Amino acid sequence: MTAGAERLLYRLAGVPIVRATTRPDGAPLAEGLSLSGSPEAVVAEGLAWLTQAWQHEEARRAVETASPALAQQISGLLEGRSVPVRQVRRLVVSLASYQLRWQGRATPFGLFAGVSTAEVGTGAHVRWGESHRTVARADAQWLGAVIAPLEQHPRLLERLTVITNPVAFVRGDRLVVPGEPPDDSPGVLAPIEISVGHTRPVRTATEAAREPIRFQELLTLLAAEYPSAPPEQIRSLLAGLVAQHLLLTNLRASMTVPDALGHLRAQLEAADADELPDLTSLVHDLRLIHDDLSCHNDTVASPTAAYAMRAAVAERMNAICDIAPQPLVVDTALDCDVSLPEAVIHEAETAASALLRLTPYPFGYPRWKDFHVRFRQRYGVGAVVPVVELIGDTGLGLPAGYLGSPVANTARTLTERDETLLALVQQAVIDGAEEIVLTEPLVRQLAVGDPSEMLPPARAELTFQIHATSPQAVEKGAFRLLVSSAPRPGSSMAGRFADLLPEADRKILADTYAALSTDAPGAIAAQLSFFPRRRRSENVVRTPQLLPHTISLAEHRDPHPDLIPLHDLAVTADARQFHLVQLSTGRRVEPRVVHALEAGTLTPPLARFLAEITTARCAVYKPFDWGTAVRLPYLPRLRYGRSVLSPARWLLTAADLPKRAATPAEWDKALATWRRRLRAPEAVVACESDLRLPLDLSQPLHRALLRNRLDAAREVELQEAPTPADLAWMGRAHEFFLTLRLAQPRAAERNTVMSSPLPAVKRDAGHLPGRSEWLYAQVHGHPDRQDEVLTEHLPRLLDGWTGLRQWWFRRHRDTTRPDSEQYLDLHLRLPTPGEYGQAAARVGEWAADLRGCGLLAHLQLATYCPEAGRYGHSEAMDAAHEVFAADSAAALAQITLAIHTGLPPKAVTAAGLVDLAASYAESPDIGMRWLIDRLPHEQGKLDQKLRDTGMRLADPADDWATLRATPGAETVTRAWERRRTALTTYRTHLARQRDPYSVLRSLLHMHHVRTIGVDPDRERVTHRLARASALRQSAREHWRTP
Repeated sequence: MTAGAERLLYRLAGVPIVRATTRPDGAPLAEGLSLSGSPEAVVAEGLAWLTQAWQHEEARRAVETASPALAQQISGLLEGRSVPVRQVRRLVVSLASYQLRWQGRATPFGLFAGVSTAEVGTGAHVRWGESHRTVARADAQWLGAVIAPLEQHPRLLERLTVITNPVAFVRGDRLVVPGEPPDDSPGVLAPIEISVGHTRPVRTATEAAREPIRFQELLTLLAAEYPSAPPEQIRSLLAGLVAQHLLLTNLRASMTVPDALGHLRAQLEAADADELPDLTSLVHDLRLIHDDLSCHNDTVASPTAAYAMRAAVAERMNAICDIAPQPLVVDTALDCDVSLPEAVIHEAETAASALLRLTPYPFGYPRWKDFHVRFRQRYGVGAVVPVVELIGDTGLGLPAGYLGSPVANTARTLTERDETLLALVQQAVIDGAEEIVLTEPLVRQLAVGDPSEMLPPARAELTFQIHATSPQAVEKGAFRLLVSSAPRPGSSMAGRFADLLPEADRKILADTYAALSTDAPGAIAAQLSFFPRRRRSENVVRTPQLLPHTISLAEHRDPHPDLIPLHDLAVTADARQFHLVQLSTGRRVEPRVVHALEAGTLTPPLARFLAEITTARCAVYKPFDWGTAVRLPYLPRLRYGRSVLSPARWLLTAADLPKRAATPAEWDKALATWRRRLRAPEAVVACESDLRLPLDLSQPLHRALLRNRLDAAREVELQEAPTPADLAWMGRAHEFFLTLRLAQPRAAERNTVMSSPLPAVKRDAGHLPGRSEWLYAQVHGHPDRQDEVLTEHLPRLLDGWTGLRQWWFRRHRDTTRPDSEQYLDLHLRLPTPGEYGQAAARVGEWAADLRGCGLLAHLQLATYCPEAGRYGHSEAMDAAHEVFAADSAAALAQITLAIHTGLPPKAVTAAGLVDLAASYAESPDIGMRWLIDRLPHEQGKLDQKLRDTGMRLADPADDWATLRATPGAETVTRAWERRRTALTTYRTHLARQRDPYSVLRSLLHMHHVRTIGVDPDRERVTHRLARASALRQSAREHWRTP
């Protein structure tokens, strides 16, 4: 494999998608306007430009579709009504913003920009037509406002089916569900949650509606259950549950139904709603509206005819409900043919790979690393924890920074990567350079951690522009790629417009979502379907069903074999990452979000958790992250090969320019000074969240637009803009979208077979202090004194303790938090829970003696959570406890031996590891082979004396004759004999549940933790010694074999 191939992490999967503006030649431009003269001059100039711009039919239709209110105001102004200067200025600025957006932004929006597919071939080809196809559907805000009163219509409600919100749960004496956005308040976000008292009638109703049930039947059922309750009281209770979305009606379409109005129509017709006199007219109008929209979408009509159809439909919709500024959502399928050469695709693959290699988070965001650590500490590797329990108040809760999480994100710290980037930026400024060119040595220097340990997301997406003067230049490789976006893996930019793609291309897109990152048997990808926290955002979230399986949250759906309910989902984890599993089948599930809804605010926390959990510990794929340099006033362009990973960027703040009272001339002069000082060009793109407005700062009106934005936001990000020559080969603003897959599949996983169904961790699995036979104490003190506590003081606690069934210990250290405390975990198994008080008092007295000796900082009694996921459940867990006890005794004997003889602890521990593997396996030879095959093959310098001592002690020949000859070693070998018996019993029980060798690595790790501690570097050395001993023993047995 070449060096270039090694650096290529991603390859194209699926069909490229083109996103481009529909702006035709000759459309009006916002040029030459100043709006800075006298009021009379501003009115005259503004009216003249508005009149000219409004005469362009396509431009007028595009604005009328996007903002009917703005279009009405402009039309009214031009019809000779009152023309105050402020209104003229405001309308000119608004219309100019739309014109600039049409000219320079490729993001699909109404009639301004659309999507199509591109081909990959040997050459570059572009053809633009004017027969763009439009598709219209009902706006979500409008539809929600129509549905809300229908759900409270008494006679209609009786005919509807309802279902208990599938994500409802009980906390205390309240029934809780995620909040829903109000239907009568556009733009208002849903509360994180709402709750009602979990009274007997509420419990009866919600239990009866676990499956869809007709509302009238539910009324009858509750009336029979509570005969003394007045009928109106029962009706009021159930109607209230519907209003609060604890009961969901069948009127609201799930988010995988593209035609939500068609769904509403079908449900109303099934309920014979037109038979209700006060609904007859509404049902009739909805039917006509839906028929007209279907005709519009299915008919190839001229742009003028299509516009007329939409206008008539919108008028009828507004007559029903005028809550939405525009009752229709319009998407555009572009009339174009575009072909890209392989060189462009390869450059995009290289750019996406570079972004991942340069990530500041190669093992996931800090919040997920913390969550992973807490999961393993609380439940253990391999534990299967239901999602509702895991993120609830009795579990770990939501990750840091999530809505509703009590834990805030940790402050970002300065890293070596940050220092390197700051130095690169400063050097570029000193040199007057416009860009930083990334070389391979520089990429390696900026990489965080060991790239070989990084877990790349299996699927990625990239949007980019191609800048070139002509198609021929693209074919010759004379192009530059500008990365526009690198969406997070828990989202997608493609599903939103899947309905606009040809059927064959839509199937290819669906296949990219179905591709899995695991080779686990039976694993599936499932489409995650949920309502956003803002009603109008449903316009973005509503996508077609692209995968057979669905995870549905807070939706009314009929039961289906391919529907995975929330209560059937659980989280498990191994040492590297999380997995989502289906409890009833044991198979892994990889959720897919096929839209690009913003995650932090607009996505419900539960949906965000499910979307992110399976890639949480993967390397973070995202646009280039400048780290602490991100707040610098200027950042140069960052280029890797022909790819611009990050364009040149300037931060303009209100403090950089005069205050609002300044005249336009004063403000313009200050802006020019700022531009000269920071070397900012005239052509820029003003960026605010995902909104981008191209500006030419040589134009007075464009400067006025910038000033308006700066006055409102107090800070504006400006990026370098492409030149007309950059866009010449495409003839317009554009972006290409690629779906990418891993170039090399991940290494096959071991031990992926799971039982069906899976045993899940229960809420009461942890042993609470005072209510269990387990006493779990955390002994805090200096880690360097732990050996002294274990060898000299722990025996004083244990000696003479009659009735103590088991004891074991381990050392605790969180390697992800270097500043966290290290302590000893001490587990004591009592005869009965009733003796906990006396045992706690005894441990307390012992701790007081330790503190008196200066060896204890403090003592904490905590909840003990057995790691059943890692070590097995039921009989296997009981047998594992005996292994822990025997291994603790062996570790204590080894520590004592090392102290008394001066032998290196790593050498003694290596001997313990060899014996443990030999004892656990069916035969010593199998144990040696496991050490050889599974422990890393480490190379490099090793202290010769340590190696010689380790090889001598870790020699099992002649029943450990060399070790037995060491004074004091008989205590160790006796402890090993006890451990050998415990290991044999444990392996037998675990084999009934899963592959017994799946746990051997953990047993070896815990032995090292007990004897030496949590120290990856020292553990690598002991593993190296143990493996070397196994190699020698294996070779010896080989030569003995005839």
